[in-house]
Amino acid sequence: MINWRMVVVAAAFMCAIFFVGIAVYFISLPPPYVDENTNEKYCLADADCACGVHIKSRICFYGNEDYVDTSEQCPDFCNGIAAHLIIKCIDNECAQINRLGQ
Repeated sequence: MINWRMVVVAAAFMCAIFFVGIAVYFISLPPPYVDENTNEKYCLADADCACGVHIKSRICFYGNEDYVDTSEQCPDFCNGIAAHLIIKCIDNECAQINRLGQ
Protein backbone atom coordinates (compact mmCIF):
# COMPACT_ATOMS: atom_id res chain seq x y z
CA MET A 1 0.00 0.00 0.00
CA ILE A 2 1.30 3.52 -0.86
CA ASN A 3 2.04 5.77 2.06
CA TRP A 4 0.59 9.05 0.72
CA ARG A 5 1.96 11.05 3.61
CA MET A 6 5.52 10.11 2.57
CA VAL A 7 4.76 10.96 -1.07
CA VAL A 8 3.47 14.41 -0.09
CA VAL A 9 6.47 15.03 2.19
CA ALA A 10 8.88 13.98 -0.56
CA ALA A 11 7.13 16.18 -3.12
CA ALA A 12 7.19 19.15 -0.75
CA PHE A 13 10.89 18.55 -0.07
CA MET A 14 11.69 18.46 -3.80
CA CYS A 15 9.71 21.66 -4.39
CA ALA A 16 11.58 23.38 -1.56
CA ILE A 17 14.93 22.34 -3.02
CA PHE A 18 13.83 23.60 -6.45
CA PHE A 19 12.74 27.02 -5.18
CA VAL A 20 15.84 27.44 -3.02
CA GLY A 21 17.94 26.65 -6.09
CA ILE A 22 16.09 29.27 -8.13
CA ALA A 23 16.54 31.85 -5.34
CA VAL A 24 20.27 31.13 -5.06
CA TYR A 25 20.63 31.49 -8.83
CA PHE A 26 18.97 34.91 -8.92
CA ILE A 27 20.84 36.15 -5.85
CA SER A 28 24.15 35.17 -7.43
CA LEU A 29 23.53 37.12 -10.67
CA PRO A 30 25.69 40.22 -11.08
CA PRO A 31 23.96 43.62 -10.88
CA PRO A 32 22.56 44.88 -14.16
CA TYR A 33 25.18 46.41 -16.41
CA VAL A 34 24.76 50.14 -16.89
CA ASP A 35 26.08 51.21 -20.25
CA GLU A 36 26.61 54.93 -20.37
CA ASN A 37 26.50 54.81 -24.16
CA THR A 38 22.93 53.50 -24.40
CA ASN A 39 21.27 54.43 -21.09
CA GLU A 40 19.40 57.67 -21.70
CA LYS A 41 19.33 58.45 -17.98
CA TYR A 42 23.00 57.68 -17.19
CA CYS A 43 24.92 60.38 -15.35
CA LEU A 44 28.04 60.96 -13.29
CA ALA A 45 26.98 64.29 -11.78
CA ASP A 46 23.92 66.53 -11.54
CA ALA A 47 25.29 68.61 -14.43
CA ASP A 48 24.86 65.59 -16.75
CA CYS A 49 21.07 65.67 -16.28
CA ALA A 50 18.60 67.91 -18.06
CA CYS A 51 14.88 68.26 -18.65
CA GLY A 52 13.02 69.27 -21.78
CA VAL A 53 11.90 67.11 -24.70
CA HIS A 54 13.49 63.90 -25.94
CA ILE A 55 15.63 64.53 -29.01
CA LYS A 56 13.91 61.76 -31.02
CA SER A 57 10.39 61.31 -29.67
CA ARG A 58 9.86 65.03 -28.87
CA ILE A 59 7.90 64.17 -25.72
CA CYS A 60 8.66 65.66 -22.32
CA PHE A 61 11.68 63.85 -20.90
CA TYR A 62 14.40 64.12 -18.26
CA GLY A 63 17.67 62.28 -18.50
CA ASN A 64 21.21 62.55 -19.82
CA GLU A 65 21.72 65.95 -21.43
CA ASP A 66 22.80 64.27 -24.70
CA TYR A 67 19.22 62.99 -25.15
CA VAL A 68 17.37 66.16 -24.09
CA ASP A 69 16.51 69.21 -26.19
CA THR A 70 16.37 71.96 -23.59
CA SER A 71 15.28 74.58 -26.12
CA GLU A 72 11.74 73.18 -25.73
CA GLN A 73 10.65 73.16 -22.10
CA CYS A 74 7.88 71.29 -20.32
CA PRO A 75 7.52 73.42 -17.16
CA ASP A 76 4.89 71.35 -15.36
CA PHE A 77 6.69 68.12 -16.22
CA CYS A 78 10.19 69.32 -15.38
CA ASN A 79 9.52 71.46 -12.33
CA GLY A 80 6.09 70.29 -11.19
CA ILE A 81 2.99 72.45 -11.00
CA ALA A 82 4.16 73.86 -7.66
CA ALA A 83 7.79 74.14 -8.85
CA HIS A 84 8.75 71.48 -6.30
CA LEU A 85 10.65 69.06 -8.55
CA ILE A 86 14.34 69.02 -9.49
CA ILE A 87 16.46 66.68 -11.59
CA LYS A 88 19.48 65.14 -9.83
CA CYS A 89 21.99 62.39 -10.53
CA ILE A 90 21.38 59.60 -8.02
CA ASP A 91 23.31 56.32 -8.30
CA ASN A 92 24.40 57.17 -11.86
CA GLU A 93 20.83 57.76 -13.03
CA CYS A 94 19.04 61.04 -13.58
CA ALA A 95 16.06 61.16 -11.25
CA GLN A 96 13.25 63.61 -10.62
CA ILE A 97 12.95 64.31 -6.90
CA ASN A 98 10.89 66.54 -4.66
CA ARG A 99 13.02 69.51 -3.60
CA LEU A 100 10.78 70.04 -0.58
CA GLY A 101 11.56 66.54 0.71
CA GLN A 102 15.31 67.10 0.91
